[in-house]
Amino acid sequence: MGYGLVRAGARLVPDAPGAGEASRLPLRLAGPGSYHSCHMDPEPRREASPGSAESAPTASVPYSGTVTILFSDIRGFTEYTEQYGDEAAYRVLREHNAIVRKQIEALGGTVVKTQGDSFMVSFSTARGAILCAIAIQRAIGERSQSETGARIAVGIGINTGEPIEEGGDYFGSMVNLAARICAAAGPGEIFVSEPTRQVAGRLEGVEYVDRGLRDLKGFQEPQRLSEVRWARPERRALGGAASSDARGTETQAEIDVIREAIAALTRVLGISHLDDPTFRPLLECQAKATDLRLALSRAVTEAHPLSAQRLTTALQPFVDLLALVADRESLEDRRWSELEAAVASAFGRQLVSVAARGRLSAGAAAPRATSAPAPPEPAAPPSGARASLVQRPPAPPVDPRAAGVRWWTTAHEAWIEWKASGIAWAHVLRTLLAKHPHLLSVPIRESADQGDGLLAAGYLLLLEHVENLLPTFLAAAVERALAGVDGAPTPAALGARLYEVLVTEGRLRETYATFLRDVMVAAVPNPGLWADAGVVEHEDATVVITRPGRAVGDAREVRRRLTDEEERSVERLFTLTVQPLTTRLVYVKRGELLRSSRDLEFRLTRGGMPSDQGWYVVLRTGLVVSREPRKLELAGVSLPGLGREHFGAWIAVFNPDPHAAAPYELSVTVKPPETLLQRPSVFGEPPRRA
Repeated sequence: MGYGLVRAGARLVPDAPGAGEASRLPLRLAGPGSYHSCHMDPEPRREASPGSAESAPTASVPYSGTVTILFSDIRGFTEYTEQYGDEAAYRVLREHNAIVRKQIEALGGTVVKTQGDSFMVSFSTARGAILCAIAIQRAIGERSQSETGARIAVGIGINTGEPIEEGGDYFGSMVNLAARICAAAGPGEIFVSEPTRQVAGRLEGVEYVDRGLRDLKGFQEPQRLSEVRWARPERRALGGAASSDARGTETQAEIDVIREAIAALTRVLGISHLDDPTFRPLLECQAKATDLRLALSRAVTEAHPLSAQRLTTALQPFVDLLALVADRESLEDRRWSELEAAVASAFGRQLVSVAARGRLSAGAAAPRATSAPAPPEPAAPPSGARASLVQRPPAPPVDPRAAGVRWWTTAHEAWIEWKASGIAWAHVLRTLLAKHPHLLSVPIRESADQGDGLLAAGYLLLLEHVENLLPTFLAAAVERALAGVDGAPTPAALGARLYEVLVTEGRLRETYATFLRDVMVAAVPNPGLWADAGVVEHEDATVVITRPGRAVGDAREVRRRLTDEEERSVERLFTLTVQPLTTRLVYVKRGELLRSSRDLEFRLTRGGMPSDQGWYVVLRTGLVVSREPRKLELAGVSLPGLGREHFGAWIAVFNPDPHAAAPYELSVTVKPPETLLQRPSVFGEPPRRA
């Protein structure tokens, strides 16, 4: 069901039983796909008291606070009605409505509207909405188990945001998105948006499975969806007389299937892009594979029951991708078209495009010689991938001659451990930055002196960047650093030479900007990075956030609240001293109560001269990026529509010089649109401050 759409021919079902119900039975429903525009009936509301917001609307848009919207819809109800008739369908509908309402009441939700077999419900918390959705699916599942005939199933979609509220109803794109997410969910499934997943956080007994970017009707950009999985009750023995041997055989068969699935997912993690090692669609695909593989591993170790159908559905896109990569040359056109459509639907067309051009490889770009025997080939995946994929060679060990160089050995050992884990790069990046968000603001040679020496482990990210550009670099780095040196150098001397090798032969001066861009793609806005300063724009005030000291990573903040309009609109200058091959960040975002639009401008200078040594990321919401990182422009960047068209921006200033710190000045201006009139040249005379 989509918001504002209802199957043709359906009549509203009364909320409470009473006389005359028979005359209001739903008509037979038209076939699937028959829609027309219609509004859902709102739930009855108490009359607003005189002087309330409802009785005296203001001219401003009545935005609500943060709300989570849940849509639910019976899957296949039209077909059920056609097959079993109106009376049987009506009985099922009444049972369904009673189950749903009971769970909504228990979990603190508010029914906003109902339409036939669909509900629109609001929650004050994202967690409450997810727990309610789980309770609904569990209750309907238990009810279906006791049925001998046709069974009903429900799809649920959830989104979190700040909709417009009027008269107890909600409007806006976030509501439309919740409805579209519901339409994307299959029978028995719960799909949530990325904001809902981030706001709800971890829930005991609940797992999120990334379902990738989906093209949803009415939205220009793909939306990332996640499926909510929860621990299900143990299945009942059929007929109550199944023997323990039979159950044991069934369990072992399930474990074997899961292990085959894990082997297939491991192969997916072995795929690489021959030209771009940080190709985002592939990284996202591998992040999903990591999630699924972890869930399957837990299912084996914790003896969780799994649905074979759900497992097949979740695994099939990965199997299809393996077939595209491994059998690209031998696939028939018809089969290729089928696989292409399936993989594009799951992971996006960009991934299919590079697979078609042969730019995806199952092995490493330049295999290293090794005396170790080749590892045994893992079990074949179920139906789909018809050729085995080559395993990646083992990571080169840490050279013991560099044991005294703590920053190098710590980062290298962490890199080896990560390579052996099979976890996707994007996932390990988010984990490291969640623990040490200031990592990129600390020079790599000083990283071993912070965080009990563990901060240096985070620089496995930089080593992976260099190794991707120059395969075998890490294996030979110490040997290159010792070339031409007589005797054993001190750890300090060897560390200095290793740094020079990393910078020159590892090409960090030329590629550090690319490394930073790749990090921002995966880390902004969540888990985020440590920032020197921030500006939060509210309707009645501007809050400027700075750090009280100079220590990198200091979590303390100093907040200045500005309410004078002239003072709020002046150009603000942030002075940043950026150490060699490091990054400093500043953010600007809308506050919760910002209703009118603002225009955002920022520009970067170095010693008074224009500079483009930085990236910026525009946020669609507080948890969703609007577009890929873009390089700063010498003339500055203008982003109109803060609060309406976008949520804000992160600006990352980097210093590509490997030896000397650099002073930068970042100017930030947030103004009402009407004040942006004929301002002087960005780098001519300084802008006049009102």
